[in-house]
Amino acid sequence: MRKLAIILGFCLLGSMLTSCALPIVVSNYVDSMGNEEDRKKIEYTDEAKKSGFTLEKPATGAVAGKDEFLIQGSLAESKAGDVLSVWVSKDGLSGKKPVTIMDKKFQDTIPLYYGKGQHQVEIMIEKNGVHVTVAKFTVDKTSDVEQTPVKYSGSYQTNGITLHQPLTGGKSYDGKVLLQGTVVPPSKDEKPLKYMIVHAEKGEDTSRYYLPVENQKFSQWIPLRFGAGDYKVSIWLDEMTDYLTPVADFNVKNTVTADLRDLLPGSGMESDNPELIALSKKITANASSPMEKARAIYKHVATNVSYDLKKKDNYWDDGALKTLRERKGICHDYALTTVALLRASEIPARYISGDAGEPHAWVEAKIGGKWIPMDPTWGSGYSTGKKFVKAYDPSYFNPNPASFKKTHKKPEVEY
Repeated sequence: MRKLAIILGFCLLGSMLTSCALPIVVSNYVDSMGNEEDRKKIEYTDEAKKSGFTLEKPATGAVAGKDEFLIQGSLAESKAGDVLSVWVSKDGLSGKKPVTIMDKKFQDTIPLYYGKGQHQVEIMIEKNGVHVTVAKFTVDKTSDVEQTPVKYSGSYQTNGITLHQPLTGGKSYDGKVLLQGTVVPPSKDEKPLKYMIVHAEKGEDTSRYYLPVENQKFSQWIPLRFGAGDYKVSIWLDEMTDYLTPVADFNVKNTVTADLRDLLPGSGMESDNPELIALSKKITANASSPMEKARAIYKHVATNVSYDLKKKDNYWDDGALKTLRERKGICHDYALTTVALLRASEIPARYISGDAGEPHAWVEAKIGGKWIPMDPTWGSGYSTGKKFVKAYDPSYFNPNPASFKKTHKKPEVEY
């Protein structure tokens, strides 16, 4: 049986600083791992017995895994919203994976981060605000793949979020990364999440996406639109305040060389949707040049969408498909729809967030190597009091630059 003095003595060694920095309450261990045979056992603490913690998988220590392994078990002394903290360590490096407990049971996939060899696994529960170890064992990783831990925040746990894909950072992707998981509120009284927000950053370039949550699940490909290199992908909660609450973040590498920021689909700009591609082809069927195609798309949006004077500022689920279906929207919707149709026609286009006497959105398309502006909202008609009057105006397609700049102030491009 291990002695407390020996455990505390290890903390004085420089090679053990990472492990000893973890918030652990030391307990006497039931089993010992002093030799190879004992290493194959799962080492449970006294606290495991007190709290009713059991592991069904793995059934023994020293199991083997390629890049990950499965844990499954139960915690009798648990309530809604409780989370296990599973720490995976090797050669002084550590990463944590939160595991949600539902109805006193848990099951999750745990990554092995640090290359081939023996990884130490430590499972902890939180008790009275303190993290307490309940079990330890080892897993032998059989692959040489190096991975990095996802960084999770407290809101990940309190909102019942589980990220199934990706399990780790540090991987390479061909232009897009899949975010997939579940959101199960710990309490039935809690309002379910409708969406989360994703940022994909490369240097000073940032793209923003809405991640819908439907039937307690989310699944969406996030484009890496700024060309090859390293990206930070972060997930946030929109608390409808002046700031976002972090959920999780991880790093990835994009292997696609081309910078496709103005051609890839985005939130509300579903340019890869078959319905939108078919519509863009129909709209531009008689156009013989990119300029004529862009003009035809501008006219279609301006004449087929009416301004919604009653719409409120809650537009996380807006998009081109929704706008075309409902045939109404605000400047945000006009711009999303125009950009989507232009990109579906392989014309580079971007959403401009600016000011035209009040916050406003319009579009720029790249034609003949130049960015030309268009404002399909102003080209759609005008308002008289509480009524919108449809009146197509072609002058807001590729307008005189000097005149347009007097009314439209462009502070930023949004991706």
